[in-house]
Amino acid sequence: WESDMKSMTYNAPDVAAQKAASLVSREQMEHFKLLDLGTGTGISGVALRRAGFLGDISALDGSPGMLKLAMEKGTYSDETEHLLTSSNPLPYPDQSFDMVVSVSSFTKHHIESDCLEDVLRVLKPLSYLIATVRFDRHMQDYKARFYNELDRLEAAGLIKICSRDKYLHYRWDEVSDEFEVNFEDQYAHVLVLQKSGNN
Repeated sequence: WESDMKSMTYNAPDVAAQKAASLVSREQMEHFKLLDLGTGTGISGVALRRAGFLGDISALDGSPGMLKLAMEKGTYSDETEHLLTSSNPLPYPDQSFDMVVSVSSFTKHHIESDCLEDVLRVLKPLSYLIATVRFDRHMQDYKARFYNELDRLEAAGLIKICSRDKYLHYRWDEVSDEFEVNFEDQYAHVLVLQKSGNN
């Protein structure tokens, strides 16, 4: 998987890490407790360390094989195997984390948009959730559900949508035509969501 991502110049981990680093001070980066939600093989944790985050980073993923590879990188302070669904909430107390970073996990067949509120639950007030979300032509239904949920959470005063930036998720200039890629699918959004101070 990592080899495939490297060949497609997978930018999401570094985009998310740099966005996260831009939101906080150097002192906060040294002490923050982060959750890498949907850790995969741990390349997002490596990107967060490279960006300057020196505190504890917790790894959570539903795949034991992926978690094993992630922990071998020596980046994470702890690991949790868990499939997040609306009926299977995160196994952490309220307000456990100073920041949550989720790279490419809010997508079809991974984490559904109705789990966003539980992710907010484990964040401290006024803290940030940074998420990269890819919406290719096969995921328009997911896109609608995701943004409808963001609108609901913002209208309820639970979050502030601070930014939504388009970025190049993959760089496919040199990918063989045999993959039959649609070049519009190489773009995605990086979102910054701030939890309100009221909950």
